[in-house]
Amino acid sequence: MPEDRPVPASLDATRDQVVGTLSRSFAADRLKLDELERRMELAHRATSLAELQSLVSDLPASASTAPSPAPATPVDAAERRTIVAIMSGASRRGEWTVPRALRVIAVMGGVELDLREAYLESGVTEIEIFALMGGALIRVPPDVRVEVDGSAFMGGFEESRRGRPAERLPPDAPVLRVTGFALMGGVEVKASARS
Repeated sequence: MPEDRPVPASLDATRDQVVGTLSRSFAADRLKLDELERRMELAHRATSLAELQSLVSDLPASASTAPSPAPATPVDAAERRTIVAIMSGASRRGEWTVPRALRVIAVMGGVELDLREAYLESGVTEIEIFALMGGALIRVPPDVRVEVDGSAFMGGFEESRRGRPAERLPPDAPVLRVTGFALMGGVEVKASARS
C-alpha cells in the first residue's frame, strides 16, 4: 500500500510510538519544552507515516536510553528529578524530599504529587509539567507559597487554596513554582491541610 495512504491502525500505532519517543527524549533533556510542544502538535496533525517518522528522525534510535551524564555529586542528583507517566500513573506521597527541580511528564496518564508530608527546602522549588491527554494533581500544605504560571490548550491549568491566604504567609515561607503546558489535559495545584 502506498505510504501516503497508510492503514489507519498502523498510523495510530506509529503516532503512539512517536509520542512515546518524544516524551522520553524530553525526559532525557534531548528536547526543550517548546520543541516538544511543536513536535507533539505536528504528530497529532500528521496524516502519513513519513510525516510522523520525520518528527523523530534526528533523535537516537533508542530514546529510552539517556546519554551517560557527567559524574555528579550526590547533591546534584537530589536536586533534579523526572517523573514520567505514559499511558500509566505515577504518584509520590507520604514523607519524601522534594528535589529543587522536578519535571513531570504525563502522556495519556496521570501523576499525583502529595507534598503535605514532604520536605521542601527553604527558597524556591520548581515543578515543570507537560500533560498531553493526561493530567497532574499537586497537593500542597497551606504554609507554602505557590506560584502557578502554566498554560493550556483544550485543557486546564489551575490553582486553588483553602486555609491561610498566601499573602499572610511569612516572607521566609518555602516557595513552590509550578510551570508548564497542558494539551488536552489538566494540571491542578491544591493548597490545603491534610485531613
